[in-house]
Amino acid sequence: MEEFLKGNYSILTKLFILVTVVSGLISFKKYKGTPVTFFIKILIYLFIIELVGCYPLFYSTFKFLEPIYNSVFRQNYWWYTIAFDLIAIVLFSILFQKIICNKLYVMILKYSTYAFVSFSILYIIFHHDIFFIQFFPVIQITGAIIILSCSIFYFIELLLSDHILHFYKSVYFYIAISIFIWWIVITPLTFYDVYIVGSDWNYIILKWQIYLSLNFMMYTTFTIGLLVSKPEDLIKLESQK
Repeated sequence: MEEFLKGNYSILTKLFILVTVVSGLISFKKYKGTPVTFFIKILIYLFIIELVGCYPLFYSTFKFLEPIYNSVFRQNYWWYTIAFDLIAIVLFSILFQKIICNKLYVMILKYSTYAFVSFSILYIIFHHDIFFIQFFPVIQITGAIIILSCSIFYFIELLLSDHILHFYKSVYFYIAISIFIWWIVITPLTFYDVYIVGSDWNYIILKWQIYLSLNFMMYTTFTIGLLVSKPEDLIKLESQK
């Protein structure tokens, strides 16, 4: 298992996302004019993050990467901090601001996201000395709070509406439950990343197993949701019959 993960972890992660992206592109026309199209664009963005983020794997293959190898950009911590821990959180927040109808919830998400971005930028500036050598648990945890808030606000609104009778037909439910589970499980790992030495392969393999399991769960749920769900307008029409 250890050798399998060492050789295939990156490939499997990209494969999970790629399958979901393809499913999104196939169903793009079905959801045209709804916030789901924005979600599909987020999936494409996540796939690009993974493609770009694997550049350290190719130092020995491509000579043109040698300047990066000899620079502060040698490791990809900086890339994932900006592209995933910061920008991806903002994109999911914008998505749920489009989905949620309650104006108070939308306002809370909007201004908490502004605060998150401002705090993250300032934190990176004041801790720029470690920006290129590790992740920032504080940013990851505050980002998780934004994501969990998105899901919780959606669940509350769902429970208080007639849509609860047809929740399994809405792709938004699949999105909300997936990101809720992913972030609530992954976030505690950030506390250990700071203290565990990078050469501790027992921890690294365990973390990869957790990430792979959760990635499989999340992207499979996204895929199922995109393929089996119906646009909200169709759900409303069916409920009125």
